[in-house]
Amino acid sequence: MMNKDVIGLNREKISGDNIGAFEAALLESARKQDAYDLSTINLIAPASPTKPEYCDDLPLRHNAIAEGLLGKRPYAGAEAFNEIEDLAVHAACSLFGAEHANVQPHSVSQANQAVYAALLKPGDPILAMSFDVGGHLTHGLKKNFSGALYDFSFYGVDDGGIIDYDQMERLATANHPKVIVCGGSSYPRTIDFSRIAEIAHSVDAQVLADLSHPAGLVATGRFAAPFPHCDVVTLTPDKTMLGGHGGLILCKNDLKTVIDSAVHPGTQSSVPLRRIYGLAKCLIDAHKPEFTDFIDRVLVNMKVFEEALMPYDDSMITGGSDTHLMVVNTHKTFGLTGKGSEAALEKANILTNRQVIPNEEQKPYIASGIRIGTTWSTARGFDESEMGVVANSLITVLENADDESTIRRVGAEMTELCNVRRPRDVWKDVI
Repeated sequence: MMNKDVIGLNREKISGDNIGAFEAALLESARKQDAYDLSTINLIAPASPTKPEYCDDLPLRHNAIAEGLLGKRPYAGAEAFNEIEDLAVHAACSLFGAEHANVQPHSVSQANQAVYAALLKPGDPILAMSFDVGGHLTHGLKKNFSGALYDFSFYGVDDGGIIDYDQMERLATANHPKVIVCGGSSYPRTIDFSRIAEIAHSVDAQVLADLSHPAGLVATGRFAAPFPHCDVVTLTPDKTMLGGHGGLILCKNDLKTVIDSAVHPGTQSSVPLRRIYGLAKCLIDAHKPEFTDFIDRVLVNMKVFEEALMPYDDSMITGGSDTHLMVVNTHKTFGLTGKGSEAALEKANILTNRQVIPNEEQKPYIASGIRIGTTWSTARGFDESEMGVVANSLITVLENADDESTIRRVGAEMTELCNVRRPRDVWKDVI
């Protein structure tokens, strides 16, 4: 709940008389968020504790910006800037097996916007995963720019929650999309890129894979490789790669010019050097054995949740997970909406987010499930046994959502667990 005494300070005009109060309120709110992050178990799937060296401890004296594409700046003094961005591009191509990379997008949503602009004209047909089975806002939601500008049709999942590739093929044959989009924000299984490429080629379409969530798994070979099957891949380093916020576009060489032009001048202008430096460092670090070890621990910790929920029939969408995330049908299993589950767990210092499920019957803001992930907790050093405690605590809360004493007890246990110092915590040197 926001403190109304702090938020906007009652919307007073900032002046010399009260500017100190605004400065103090800003610092207080930042410290409040910092303290909250350190005292809660964060199971929100896209959340990760960014490594300090990617955003704070940079050897740069100012936050320089530069417009233009790599090597084509309308700015003097950009030689080292070009070198840093070139290193980021090289590391991205090496890590993901791409022929070309553009690392300038400010977010993956903006990266998707640029890809659409490069490959399509407004009104062109696109085939994508439906939002309720795991698709993203930028994959055709009507209230999003994508749904407003392009003609989307949607494929879904089979009875087991797995992508219905046969339906995808039927829809592609009927609608002749120019682009088929795969990947999403809450699909917990790997993807058959080869099958999708076959379908796309049969109707002369191109394949865009939005791999923002499993990016770290792709980088370490723990998820299907998108190339050479996909034409374009978008992703962000701030979910499973522990990087800062930003977007990347990876593509084949024949799309290099149209993709780069769609980024600049198509959808954005200047690029901050500090972000590009942090991204380059993150991409280089992802080549190291330590990063592969981290991803393997993320997957092991997700299996802990899978095992804990296995006795609850049909609780997990798709029956489990191949990745760092899963979706739990709390309405069917525990009689709680996603919103109600999220609220009860938050009271117990366990953070999740409500999530729509296949054949959703609730409004999206209410939802019938929750999405949980293990990136944050693994990066904070939680091992398999500790994740077992968290998983069992999550189930205890969902089974006793109306029991305030149980909620308080679990909350105290979670706070105590957060106070343990762990050698593999990425924040161990800054807290």
